[in-house]
Amino acid sequence: MKNIRIDYHTGTGGTKLVAELLAEKLKNNNTNVEVNRIFRDKINGINEINIDYYILIFPVHSFCAPKPIYEWIEHLAGNHCKTAVISVSGGGNVLSNTASRVKTVKLLKKSNFNITFEEMIRMPNNWMKAPGKKKYTSILSKLPNEIETISQIVLAEKKQRKIIYWIDYLLSALGELEKKSTRKFGNRINVLDTCNSCGLCAKNCCSSNIIIENQRPKIGSRCDMCLGCIYNCPRKALKPTYGAFQVDKKGYDLRLMCKNANLESNFYPIIEIFTP
Repeated sequence: MKNIRIDYHTGTGGTKLVAELLAEKLKNNNTNVEVNRIFRDKINGINEINIDYYILIFPVHSFCAPKPIYEWIEHLAGNHCKTAVISVSGGGNVLSNTASRVKTVKLLKKSNFNITFEEMIRMPNNWMKAPGKKKYTSILSKLPNEIETISQIVLAEKKQRKIIYWIDYLLSALGELEKKSTRKFGNRINVLDTCNSCGLCAKNCCSSNIIIENQRPKIGSRCDMCLGCIYNCPRKALKPTYGAFQVDKKGYDLRLMCKNANLESNFYPIIEIFTP
Protein backbone atom coordinates (compact mmCIF):
# COMPACT_ATOMS: atom_id res chain seq x y z
CA MET A 1 0.00 0.00 0.00
CA LYS A 2 1.38 3.41 -1.05
CA ASN A 3 1.97 6.04 1.64
CA ILE A 4 1.31 9.62 0.53
CA ARG A 5 1.60 12.90 2.42
CA ILE A 6 -0.07 16.13 1.35
CA ASP A 7 1.10 19.44 2.85
CA TYR A 8 -0.82 22.57 1.92
CA HIS A 9 -0.84 26.29 2.66
CA THR A 10 -4.15 28.12 2.49
CA GLY A 11 -5.65 31.51 3.21
CA THR A 12 -9.20 31.63 1.91
CA GLY A 13 -9.70 27.90 1.50
CA GLY A 14 -8.98 27.12 -2.17
CA THR A 15 -5.89 25.01 -1.58
CA LYS A 16 -7.53 23.30 1.41
CA LEU A 17 -10.37 22.27 -0.88
CA VAL A 18 -7.94 20.93 -3.48
CA ALA A 19 -5.94 19.05 -0.84
CA GLU A 20 -9.00 17.46 0.78
CA LEU A 21 -10.53 16.42 -2.53
CA LEU A 22 -7.26 14.95 -3.77
CA ALA A 23 -6.73 13.11 -0.50
CA GLU A 24 -10.20 11.55 -0.66
CA LYS A 25 -9.68 10.44 -4.25
CA LEU A 26 -6.31 8.86 -3.41
CA LYS A 27 -7.74 7.11 -0.33
CA ASN A 28 -10.34 5.49 -2.55
CA ASN A 29 -7.48 3.84 -4.46
CA ASN A 30 -6.02 1.83 -1.58
CA THR A 31 -3.45 4.34 -0.32
CA ASN A 32 -2.60 5.78 3.07
CA VAL A 33 -2.87 9.56 2.90
CA GLU A 34 -1.83 12.08 5.54
CA VAL A 35 -3.03 15.66 5.08
CA ASN A 36 -1.31 18.52 6.90
CA ARG A 37 -1.96 22.26 6.82
CA ILE A 38 1.14 24.45 7.02
CA PHE A 39 1.24 27.05 9.79
CA ARG A 40 4.27 29.23 10.37
CA ASP A 41 4.39 28.51 14.10
CA LYS A 42 4.69 24.78 13.39
CA ILE A 43 7.93 25.22 11.43
CA ASN A 44 10.78 23.95 13.59
CA GLY A 45 13.42 21.24 13.58
CA ILE A 46 14.00 18.91 10.62
CA ASN A 47 10.98 17.00 9.38
CA GLU A 48 12.03 13.67 7.83
CA ILE A 49 9.74 12.66 4.95
CA ASN A 50 9.91 8.85 4.84
CA ILE A 51 7.03 8.07 2.50
CA ASP A 52 6.41 6.89 -1.06
CA TYR A 53 5.07 10.14 -2.47
CA TYR A 54 4.99 13.75 -1.28
CA ILE A 55 2.56 16.43 -2.52
CA LEU A 56 2.99 20.14 -1.78
CA ILE A 57 0.08 22.49 -2.61
CA PHE A 58 0.13 26.27 -2.31
CA PRO A 59 -1.66 29.40 -3.61
CA VAL A 60 0.20 31.77 -5.92
CA HIS A 61 1.19 35.02 -4.20
CA SER A 62 2.77 37.71 -6.40
CA PHE A 63 3.67 35.18 -9.13
CA CYS A 64 5.41 32.92 -6.55
CA ALA A 65 4.77 30.71 -3.53
CA PRO A 66 3.97 32.36 -0.17
CA LYS A 67 6.95 32.96 2.12
CA PRO A 68 5.94 30.26 4.66
CA ILE A 69 6.32 27.65 1.91
CA TYR A 70 10.03 28.45 1.55
CA GLU A 71 10.51 28.36 5.31
CA TRP A 72 8.68 25.04 5.46
CA ILE A 73 10.84 23.39 2.82
CA GLU A 74 14.04 24.49 4.58
CA HIS A 75 13.00 22.26 7.49
CA LEU A 76 12.30 19.17 5.37
CA ALA A 77 14.46 16.19 4.44
CA GLY A 78 13.01 14.40 1.44
CA ASN A 79 15.05 11.18 1.24
CA HIS A 80 14.64 11.34 -2.55
CA CYS A 81 10.91 10.54 -2.48
CA LYS A 82 8.84 11.26 -5.59
CA THR A 83 7.21 14.67 -5.31
CA ALA A 84 4.38 16.65 -6.87
CA VAL A 85 4.22 20.45 -6.69
CA ILE A 86 0.75 21.91 -7.27
CA SER A 87 0.10 25.65 -7.37
CA VAL A 88 -3.37 27.19 -7.23
CA SER A 89 -4.38 30.56 -8.69
CA GLY A 90 -7.30 32.52 -10.04
CA GLY A 91 -5.69 32.80 -13.46
CA GLY A 92 -4.52 29.24 -13.94
CA ASN A 93 -1.37 28.26 -15.81
CA VAL A 94 -1.25 31.40 -17.94
CA LEU A 95 1.45 33.92 -18.81
CA SER A 96 2.65 35.49 -15.52
CA ASN A 97 2.08 32.30 -13.51
CA THR A 98 4.19 29.67 -15.25
CA ALA A 99 7.26 30.38 -13.08
CA SER A 100 5.31 30.35 -9.81
CA ARG A 101 6.74 26.95 -8.84
CA VAL A 102 10.38 27.54 -9.87
CA LYS A 103 11.83 28.61 -6.52
CA THR A 104 9.79 25.99 -4.66
CA VAL A 105 11.07 23.24 -6.94
CA LYS A 106 14.68 24.40 -6.50
CA LEU A 107 14.36 24.39 -2.71
CA LEU A 108 12.73 20.96 -2.71
CA LYS A 109 15.53 19.55 -4.84
CA LYS A 110 18.05 21.04 -2.43
CA SER A 111 16.21 19.24 0.40
CA ASN A 112 16.54 15.97 -1.52
CA PHE A 113 13.08 15.64 -3.09
CA ASN A 114 12.66 14.04 -6.52
CA ILE A 115 10.31 16.35 -8.45
CA THR A 116 8.32 14.28 -10.93
CA PHE A 117 5.08 16.20 -11.34
CA GLU A 118 3.99 19.83 -11.60
CA GLU A 119 0.51 21.25 -12.09
CA MET A 120 -1.50 24.43 -11.78
CA ILE A 121 -5.13 24.32 -10.67
CA ARG A 122 -7.44 27.23 -11.28
CA MET A 123 -9.74 28.29 -8.47
CA PRO A 124 -12.05 31.32 -8.19
CA ASN A 125 -9.98 34.48 -7.85
CA ASN A 126 -9.93 36.22 -4.45
CA TRP A 127 -7.76 39.20 -5.35
CA MET A 128 -9.38 42.61 -6.07
CA LYS A 129 -12.60 41.22 -7.53
CA ALA A 130 -14.14 37.80 -6.97
CA PRO A 131 -15.75 36.24 -10.06
CA GLY A 132 -19.49 36.23 -10.64
CA LYS A 133 -21.63 33.10 -10.29
CA LYS A 134 -21.39 32.07 -13.95
CA LYS A 135 -17.60 32.24 -13.95
CA TYR A 136 -16.90 30.57 -10.60
CA THR A 137 -19.43 27.84 -11.38
CA SER A 138 -17.59 27.14 -14.62
CA ILE A 139 -14.24 26.97 -12.78
CA LEU A 140 -15.46 24.73 -9.95
CA SER A 141 -17.34 22.38 -12.28
CA LYS A 142 -14.00 21.40 -13.82
CA LEU A 143 -12.37 20.61 -10.48
CA PRO A 144 -13.56 16.97 -10.13
CA ASN A 145 -12.03 16.01 -13.48
CA GLU A 146 -8.80 17.83 -12.65
CA ILE A 147 -8.54 16.02 -9.32
CA GLU A 148 -9.25 12.68 -10.98
CA THR A 149 -6.51 13.27 -13.57
CA ILE A 150 -3.96 14.32 -10.94
CA SER A 151 -4.76 11.34 -8.72
CA GLN A 152 -4.21 8.91 -11.59
CA ILE A 153 -0.87 10.53 -12.48
CA VAL A 154 0.25 10.38 -8.85
CA LEU A 155 -0.82 6.74 -8.43
CA ALA A 156 0.93 5.74 -11.66
CA GLU A 157 3.96 7.86 -10.69
CA LYS A 158 4.05 9.42 -14.12
CA LYS A 159 6.32 12.35 -14.88
CA GLN A 160 4.92 15.72 -15.92
CA ARG A 161 6.73 19.05 -15.90
CA LYS A 162 5.35 22.36 -17.17
CA ILE A 163 6.74 24.77 -19.75
CA ILE A 164 7.90 28.10 -18.31
CA TYR A 165 7.78 31.32 -20.33
CA TRP A 166 10.98 33.35 -20.03
CA ILE A 167 9.16 36.57 -19.12
CA ASP A 168 7.70 34.84 -16.07
CA TYR A 169 11.14 34.40 -14.53
CA LEU A 170 11.32 38.20 -14.40
CA LEU A 171 7.78 38.55 -13.04
CA SER A 172 8.53 35.96 -10.38
CA ALA A 173 11.62 37.90 -9.28
CA LEU A 174 9.62 41.13 -9.12
CA GLY A 175 6.94 39.33 -7.16
CA GLU A 176 9.44 38.31 -4.49
CA LEU A 177 10.34 41.99 -4.05
CA GLU A 178 6.69 42.98 -3.87
CA LYS A 179 6.11 40.62 -0.94
CA LYS A 180 7.99 43.03 1.32
CA SER A 181 4.95 45.31 1.27
CA THR A 182 2.61 42.70 2.73
CA ARG A 183 3.84 43.54 6.23
CA LYS A 184 2.34 47.02 5.87
CA PHE A 185 -0.94 45.52 4.70
CA GLY A 186 -1.23 43.49 7.91
CA ASN A 187 -0.04 46.26 10.22
CA ARG A 188 -2.73 48.59 8.93
CA ILE A 189 -5.78 46.36 9.27
CA ASN A 190 -8.30 48.07 11.54
CA VAL A 191 -10.37 46.04 14.00
CA LEU A 192 -13.94 47.36 14.00
CA ASP A 193 -16.35 47.47 16.92
CA THR A 194 -18.33 44.60 15.37
CA CYS A 195 -15.56 42.19 16.48
CA ASN A 196 -16.87 39.70 19.07
CA SER A 197 -13.45 38.18 19.94
CA CYS A 198 -14.36 34.78 18.48
CA GLY A 199 -10.66 34.13 17.68
CA LEU A 200 -11.32 32.66 14.24
CA CYS A 201 -8.80 35.01 12.60
CA ALA A 202 -6.03 33.98 15.03
CA LYS A 203 -6.80 30.27 14.74
CA ASN A 204 -6.68 30.25 10.96
CA CYS A 205 -3.85 32.70 10.25
CA CYS A 206 -1.42 30.60 8.19
CA SER A 207 1.38 33.06 9.02
CA SER A 208 0.70 32.73 12.78
CA ASN A 209 0.56 36.52 12.75
CA ILE A 210 -2.56 37.17 14.85
CA ILE A 211 -3.11 36.76 18.57
CA ILE A 212 -6.08 37.68 20.75
CA GLU A 213 -5.01 40.23 23.34
CA ASN A 214 -7.49 41.95 25.68
CA GLN A 215 -10.27 40.29 23.69
CA ARG A 216 -9.17 41.96 20.45
CA PRO A 217 -7.15 40.65 17.49
CA LYS A 218 -3.58 41.93 17.50
CA ILE A 219 -1.89 41.69 14.11
CA GLY A 220 1.89 41.36 13.96
CA SER A 221 4.49 42.08 11.29
CA ARG A 222 4.56 38.75 9.43
CA CYS A 223 1.47 39.18 7.26
CA ASP A 224 1.63 37.38 3.90
CA MET A 225 -1.60 38.96 2.67
CA CYS A 226 -3.49 35.72 2.15
CA LEU A 227 -6.70 37.69 2.89
CA GLY A 228 -8.07 34.81 4.96
CA CYS A 229 -8.67 36.85 8.13
CA ILE A 230 -10.61 39.51 6.23
CA TYR A 231 -12.78 37.30 4.05
CA ASN A 232 -13.49 34.66 6.68
CA CYS A 233 -14.38 36.96 9.57
CA PRO A 234 -18.05 36.19 10.38
CA ARG A 235 -18.61 39.76 11.60
CA LYS A 236 -16.66 41.50 8.81
CA ALA A 237 -14.74 43.20 11.61
CA LEU A 238 -11.33 43.45 9.94
CA LYS A 239 -10.93 46.37 7.55
CA PRO A 240 -7.78 46.89 5.47
CA THR A 241 -6.54 50.44 4.96
CA TYR A 242 -3.20 49.97 3.17
CA GLY A 243 -3.75 48.37 -0.24
CA ALA A 244 -7.48 48.08 0.41
CA PHE A 245 -8.17 48.08 -3.35
CA GLN A 246 -6.85 44.51 -3.44
CA VAL A 247 -9.80 43.25 -1.38
CA ASP A 248 -13.27 42.70 -2.85
CA LYS A 249 -15.66 44.73 -0.69
CA LYS A 250 -18.42 42.22 -1.40
CA GLY A 251 -16.37 39.48 0.20
CA TYR A 252 -15.24 36.01 -0.85
CA ASP A 253 -17.14 32.93 0.31
CA LEU A 254 -15.81 29.69 -1.19
CA ARG A 255 -18.36 27.57 0.69
CA LEU A 256 -21.20 29.45 -0.97
CA MET A 257 -19.51 29.14 -4.35
CA CYS A 258 -19.18 25.37 -3.93
CA LYS A 259 -22.82 25.10 -2.92
CA ASN A 260 -23.98 27.14 -5.92
CA ALA A 261 -21.81 25.01 -8.21
CA ASN A 262 -23.33 21.79 -6.74
CA LEU A 263 -19.84 20.62 -5.91
CA GLU A 264 -20.97 19.15 -2.58
CA SER A 265 -23.49 16.73 -4.09
CA ASN A 266 -21.61 15.97 -7.31
CA PHE A 267 -18.21 15.11 -5.94
CA TYR A 268 -17.41 15.09 -2.26
CA PRO A 269 -19.14 16.39 0.87
CA ILE A 270 -17.13 19.53 1.42
CA ILE A 271 -15.74 19.87 4.93
CA GLU A 272 -16.21 23.35 6.34
CA ILE A 273 -13.43 25.44 4.81
CA PHE A 274 -12.86 27.16 8.14
CA THR A 275 -14.54 26.50 11.47
CA PRO A 276 -14.48 28.49 14.72
